[in-house]
Amino acid sequence: MKGKTIFYAIKIGDKYMQGIEPNENYCRSGTAPTMGARYSYSEFKSILGDEIKPIEPLTITNYLKILFEGYRWNERNVDKIEIIPL
Repeated sequence: MKGKTIFYAIKIGDKYMQGIEPNENYCRSGTAPTMGARYSYSEFKSILGDEIKPIEPLTITNYLKILFEGYRWNERNVDKIEIIPL
């Protein structure tokens, strides 16, 4: 039996997650420690829009981490978040 990939959309308030982009904390020349992450979730901001965008599960988890960092540092107002299977 072979599993299937289910795509999802992230709805925040009345908008949908479209992607991410670097913010003012982004360090282009950052290096990762051995077996570590090169970038921190706080170096990116989430981009929202009106269109539903299908996103695969692993990307969803990372997008949520970036979204939560925005809430943590008061860069975004906390809204209702919905994960919608497509």
